[in-house]
Amino acid sequence: MDGPGPAVSASGRGRVVVLSLLATVAVLALAAPKARADAPAGCLAPSDAAATPLAGGTTTFNPADFGNVPEVCPAGEASLRLRGELVNASGAPDFFGRIVGSATVHARRPITPRTWVGLSVDVLRYQYVNNAGLAAATPSFGPATLGFHWTAVERGRVAVAVHARALLPIDTARQSGIEAGFELGAAARASLPRRFAVDGGLTLAAPVDFVAGQAHGRLQPTLLVEAWWAHSPRLALLVGASATLEAAPDPALRLLVPRAGLRGGLRHHLWLAFLAEAPVTGTDRTNLMASAFLGWTP
Repeated sequence: MDGPGPAVSASGRGRVVVLSLLATVAVLALAAPKARADAPAGCLAPSDAAATPLAGGTTTFNPADFGNVPEVCPAGEASLRLRGELVNASGAPDFFGRIVGSATVHARRPITPRTWVGLSVDVLRYQYVNNAGLAAATPSFGPATLGFHWTAVERGRVAVAVHARALLPIDTARQSGIEAGFELGAAARASLPRRFAVDGGLTLAAPVDFVAGQAHGRLQPTLLVEAWWAHSPRLALLVGASATLEAAPDPALRLLVPRAGLRGGLRHHLWLAFLAEAPVTGTDRTNLMASAFLGWTP
């Protein structure tokens, strides 16, 4: 499973309706009352460099952050992620290669001291494919995700959150059908002595393709575990690993991915981060993923 082929998009009217819904939800989220400024127990301050996991994965399995393990603690945030992926199967018998670049906008806003909404949109996806000398390049917009998050447990140095997230059927790369989906998950983090912290979680994503009156779905669990070390509140390093599986209808390990990255605080509540991921096994043939983030946390 190397990525969606030419599939279908919703009608023009459907796109306008969904985009209008997204705009309405975004306005409501930004207008929501501000949650308390102090971080819940088990959470670092939102401005701390080790406060949240970095979103990773591929555009195939994690479009618009779908299936990624999200934040554990509420905070307002806006960020831009630039992601690149490489598939190099140029040798026999495949003679295949693919380069994918994408830009994802992510925003979240607290609703109460323990709840928040999150919105992610792939505002640009550019894919270059060379299959046995036949090359094609396609830019596209979408999809988007909308999630509701709740910090359910705050105890000592530990916090646990649960979430529900929807994959919205906005994707101009699809020409005959739509993809939608729903996801449930839980994430946790713990602050440790000597400037260490660990976080991770499990998501259960269920994307469904609707093509020619038929629905084709799958159940896709993703696990993440990572450790942070903070040189200071403004600079932190991480190492970890993620695993993406298909539980149904065809059980398989899709990706097992070690990861390493860093995040640093800048002036005016801005931050910059980098994440490198290199799959070591799995049925997916992606060789390398790299992401750069620029964010603002008020």
